[in-house]
Amino acid sequence: MSLLLEQGADVGTQDEDGKTALHYAVTSHNTDVMSLLLERGADLAARYEDDETILHYAVRNGDVDVISLLLEKGADVAATDNNGEIALHYAASFGHTERILLLLDRGSDVNASDNDQLTVLHHAVTRCSPEAVLLLLNKGADANALTKDGLNPLSHMILVKEDDPDDDYLGVVRLLCSQEPKLKLPPSTQSLAINQLGMLACAQYWQDRYEKKQPLLEIPSEVVKGGENAVEVYLAELEKTDSSEVVHRQKICVVGRTKWGKTSLVRSITEETSVLVPLEDRTIGIEVFPLRFTVDGDGNKMKATHHDVTFWDFAGQGVYRVAHAVFFSKRTLYLVCVDLAAYNEILEQAKKESKTQRDEVPQRFFEKHILRWIVLILLRQPEAEFKLIGTKHDEVSDSSRSEISHDIRDRLGQFLEKLDGSIQITGHAATALKKEFEEGLVTTSVTNVESIQKVKNSIKHTITAKPHLSFKMPITYTRVINYILEKRQSVVGATNQDRMDKMIVSVRQLCKDLLKLPDFPQDTDCREILRVLHELGDVLWYKGIDEELEKWIILDPSVVLDLVREVINHKYKEEVDEQYKVLSQNGILPHSLLMTFPSWKSLAAVEDKMVHLFKQLLHRLNLVYPVNDMEAIDKADILVPMYWKTRETPKADLKLLATQKTILTQDFGDSWHVATWRYWLPIVVSDAIFVNFVVKCYRPFVHRSARRAYFESSVRREFRAVVNHSANKTGQYNDILIEVAAPTEKLAWAEMMYFVTDMEKILEKDYPGLTKHARVKRFIVDEGEDRGVNDLMENPEDGKRQRAKARWLPPDFGWFTQCAWKNGGVYEIHQLRHQLEAVKNIVVTSESCRLPRLWTLLYPRKGSHVELRIHSDVSDVSVLYFCPVSSLCSHPQCRGCCRRESSFRSVEIGIKPKDHG
Repeated sequence: MSLLLEQGADVGTQDEDGKTALHYAVTSHNTDVMSLLLERGADLAARYEDDETILHYAVRNGDVDVISLLLEKGADVAATDNNGEIALHYAASFGHTERILLLLDRGSDVNASDNDQLTVLHHAVTRCSPEAVLLLLNKGADANALTKDGLNPLSHMILVKEDDPDDDYLGVVRLLCSQEPKLKLPPSTQSLAINQLGMLACAQYWQDRYEKKQPLLEIPSEVVKGGENAVEVYLAELEKTDSSEVVHRQKICVVGRTKWGKTSLVRSITEETSVLVPLEDRTIGIEVFPLRFTVDGDGNKMKATHHDVTFWDFAGQGVYRVAHAVFFSKRTLYLVCVDLAAYNEILEQAKKESKTQRDEVPQRFFEKHILRWIVLILLRQPEAEFKLIGTKHDEVSDSSRSEISHDIRDRLGQFLEKLDGSIQITGHAATALKKEFEEGLVTTSVTNVESIQKVKNSIKHTITAKPHLSFKMPITYTRVINYILEKRQSVVGATNQDRMDKMIVSVRQLCKDLLKLPDFPQDTDCREILRVLHELGDVLWYKGIDEELEKWIILDPSVVLDLVREVINHKYKEEVDEQYKVLSQNGILPHSLLMTFPSWKSLAAVEDKMVHLFKQLLHRLNLVYPVNDMEAIDKADILVPMYWKTRETPKADLKLLATQKTILTQDFGDSWHVATWRYWLPIVVSDAIFVNFVVKCYRPFVHRSARRAYFESSVRREFRAVVNHSANKTGQYNDILIEVAAPTEKLAWAEMMYFVTDMEKILEKDYPGLTKHARVKRFIVDEGEDRGVNDLMENPEDGKRQRAKARWLPPDFGWFTQCAWKNGGVYEIHQLRHQLEAVKNIVVTSESCRLPRLWTLLYPRKGSHVELRIHSDVSDVSVLYFCPVSSLCSHPQCRGCCRRESSFRSVEIGIKPKDHG
């Protein structure tokens, strides 16, 4: 750097993205280079993209040391960008308390407002960081400041929250409800979403409690997402419950490599005796074990607390990992098991290696078998908390155990210090991780009853010390779960069919049965209690997937676990039957084979439609899809992508699609336009996301062809697409590449919209640890060059400006910049445009098409039908089709209109002359 500057390099030179050398020094947190650049004339007041200063950029991309240096050198804390935001707005938006405090200490205005009159506090409250909000309030932030729309921070955070709030978000709402004078709340209207109504009900309750000088009780997020009625039901039941009757529900997920002693550990803890599970009986899928205990009070303020814990024992084989993730949830403690004997063997092996390999060998082992689980869970649940348990304590010496404990602690510490940007966790979770790792490894052996009790006590201590991981159950909720547990107990030892019959019950009948219980309150909203129990994983009630399935509730989650276990089972590779070989190799599970499995056979015996409903459920959970694209799923063979081993597929099958011309050009040569999109994902989850994506973007009436490492989708004469899970230039399997070919550029990118939308839905729903912090990289591939588009998300204005200088942006790209997957209205508009373009292509450009050339389509602003009119080329007669919007929207391509003739009602009508109006 010094040499370049001495040779006359301009410190103010900007690259194509508007960044200077100072920007890159900030991003790399290199204060030495920053100092050198500033000494050589780098301008602190210079303006860059969006009229940002380098201080704005540093608050978003740098660290505390970088920001401190800029402030020492005179950076202006009052400088605004083109939105009127100062650097403190940026810090508040990210919830960075250290950066907020640093900027405030240098004179930044705590009540500064942007162009929309959003203050720093308005920005902070939506970041759901109670610590940051409390800091600003203590520094004088005005909680009554109003935006242009007349909203104070409390009303603002309720009205802008489109998705379900988490406990931290609710913590900020509760904090603002204790402000004086009392903050005005928005009115309760039909325009509010159900989760917003839930938050509003909480705020009203907390403000009333504060005025009466009563404690502001926490209301779990699982309740709030159910809306106003859910909050009222929970609070009413809680008020009826004496503190001695409250039960704290906890869920513990036990993970780790197969054969590392997880099941033996869990059974020894829950059965309170030494249990050594034989290797041949190791877990298939997931098993569930209960544990109940009471922590005695101290006779004074601390009262006894009752705890009801469920252990979920997850099998360690790779084939199950995608299925496991369906059952991960928040408010859960994750136990990560470490085989001390296996770890010790690696450490001993490393001592025999060369100096360069001495650290790499255990590091690879640590990343593959321990860190992998932690990262996988954090990407799904950014707030997850962990406890590490060392198993097989008796197989290593005291000195080896100490060495292993120190080694794991050091490597976990390095992981937290050097997060590479592929994962981001909440501050609360990071603090909990550091504390857990500093306390060292708890070790046990199932052959030693004393050590089992020791680890059991350690788990109890962790549970009681982390009340936020518990759900406080009012007495009525407890009575419902106890009734359900009695039902489960009644089928212990029963036949599989009898178990299915009694564990899958009508929601309506269950509510009636509950109200018949002795002394059970007749005004109880049983459905709301059952919804909460589903959120906690105690029962399974899948709403919004299928109207028929919604009528049924599963009283024992192990029923679904058994059904999944029979679809995804590592033992099938040992079977000699040809159908099992096809399943293990290609993932194709014939319906005839499925119906020989005990649980599925019993399910069919309960009621015929049950097989269809539960196959549909597995499809909606992104686990399977029907092989025959034109056939209903009820009797179709299904494809189970979890059996694919994409990383083991020969590299010859994973070439970039540009080199595989036959895939996209065998039918149409080079005449069609090809659109290309690439996702970069952290390698630890890229294969799981690929498997989910394979299922998610399945469409009926579209031909599918799967080949382990990639799959094709096509409709003759309309489009052809290939999705590939591939290795990038470094050899890492981080990439998912999507190519779509169609007759026109508009059609190619319109089809691409459906693939990208499906991927974004998976990322947003199942991997919040990635999407909340923008750890996914998205690219349009233009003439072999990657063009990043992350910055265009939710920023349509930037997209318009970018288009002026970037011709590579596709036509009608608003579906991406406006995040159509979050906005049904935007999605429908772009969907309709695509359908019109597809109709135009079929009618106008197809030489073989014998249909009339003139069509008109009327899409009403209100109503349930789209009017499609086909005008005759030779007469004054037209054919009018009324297409239900629901039918049209169920198929992303216009083939949904053109092919599903049973969905239309048609009549012939005459066309009136123009002079008749």
